[in-house]
Amino acid sequence: VPAAPDVPAAPDVPRVIAPCDASPGDGGLTVRGRAYNFGPGGSPTRGAIVRAMEHPERCAVVDARSDFALSGFAPGELVSLRMEHPDFPPIQTGTHAVPEAGIAGITFQAPSWGIYRLMATASRVIPLPDRCQIAATVTAVGLSIDSPTPSHGEAGATVTIDPVPRDPEVVGPIYFNYYGPGSILPDRALRETTRDGGVLWLNVPPGEYVLTAHKAGVRFTQARFRCEAGWLVNASPPMGLQALP
Repeated sequence: VPAAPDVPAAPDVPRVIAPCDASPGDGGLTVRGRAYNFGPGGSPTRGAIVRAMEHPERCAVVDARSDFALSGFAPGELVSLRMEHPDFPPIQTGTHAVPEAGIAGITFQAPSWGIYRLMATASRVIPLPDRCQIAATVTAVGLSIDSPTPSHGEAGATVTIDPVPRDPEVVGPIYFNYYGPGSILPDRALRETTRDGGVLWLNVPPGEYVLTAHKAGVRFTQARFRCEAGWLVNASPPMGLQALP
């Protein structure tokens, strides 16, 4: 087994985060959700800046309950949300078409820099600054990120990416091993999801991608991404790879 790499705990150059000094958007449809801190020991997400990747002038500040809302979207418009905070790697949601009722319940599942370092070390991968890192959760039917269960993943599924990155630096899929409540780590020896449901693709070249989950007898939603250098893109529940009734 290769030795774990020396993964930086924080960026070499402090990231400059532009303040949210504009309106979150007037009129139109609203996209609202919550920013979760993934893992123990991290800082709260309140005060983080959320922007629409496609409309960076639309922004919001995560409140004390970790909630946010942006308005001004048209039906069918594609939106990818981005969150920035000094205590977290810059993170982005999947890309979604806004339905006529707007979007409620989109989430950020943001690791602190310490958790990001731990996951990279366990994966035996050094994140490259000119690539993006992709994560998603294969979620069991009827469950979500805040379900009162020790885990919400669909075990025994495989995940594919399209288009397949033809690059030797790309590593994936890496599935998360479930050791118990609150205890998970990426494990390159796994060939399918555990009850955690987590999966990674690391050092992916910029571009647009679709993740698809596969398991006999189960249908899943797909996860679409706009992948840019330097971003962690995470399609977290309930808008990731969700099992359908």
